[in-house]
Amino acid sequence: MTARTLPRFVSLALLLTALSASAQEQVLDPAAVRHRLFSPEEKLEVSFSVGLPLREYLTAHYNLNAGVAYNLFNTFGLEARAGYALSRQTGLARSISESFLNRDDKKITDELEDMWEMNLHGVVGARWAPIYGKLSLLADETAHFQLYLWGGGGLASLRRQSVIQCTRVTNRELGICDNRTDLEDRSTATENYWRTETRVAPVASGAAGFRFFLAGGHHAIRFELRDWVFMDQYRVNVSREDWEAGRESGEPAPNPGLTHLVQFDLGYTFLF
Repeated sequence: MTARTLPRFVSLALLLTALSASAQEQVLDPAAVRHRLFSPEEKLEVSFSVGLPLREYLTAHYNLNAGVAYNLFNTFGLEARAGYALSRQTGLARSISESFLNRDDKKITDELEDMWEMNLHGVVGARWAPIYGKLSLLADETAHFQLYLWGGGGLASLRRQSVIQCTRVTNRELGICDNRTDLEDRSTATENYWRTETRVAPVASGAAGFRFFLAGGHHAIRFELRDWVFMDQYRVNVSREDWEAGRESGEPAPNPGLTHLVQFDLGYTFLF
């Protein structure tokens, strides 16, 4: 995702806050605030979550996370999260790689943006939950909820496989850059020759969401919209002839911008 995703994410967060504020008179029960189902203040909690991509472009990420948080107050807590993202290139990226090698009009080209895949990552952040209320689901059943905003930062390991820079073209006409034994079957390849890079980089994360407290108050189900942000990095003015001959070519993009991985997270929390 490109930097254009950021305004959309911010707009969704602001919309969530606005809708919550405007609906307080309808869903916020004063008795629920005075007599919380469970008060998280000065309590420890652990959580697990799965993140699904809201949009797939050149890469797709399926994020597995675990977190530990301490609630300083009912409305404010600190949390450490760590996890691993199962990432892959999308069909669009693979199609670009296969169609690019047999083009003669792209001898000097730029690498594609937003090709980095996030793997291991860890962040520390703060959660602010100003709204606590109670929704009436059935005549005698209610659901206690808490809406929150989350922000923090940390480090992530990133991997990037090019779809343009091939160090060994095995079949230019078919756009093949691997050692497949069956030209029609990509899965028969045991090695590919696309340029790959790895790095560890700072990552920021922000989220807007809500959680429902279940019976007893020690369990909660969390739904959130989360954005992972890190600096992009790629090369421009790459000579394909030089690169395929093993010679370094091109230079780093002067203004690479930011990569946004926006996901929908579904999580479970246990409060001690």
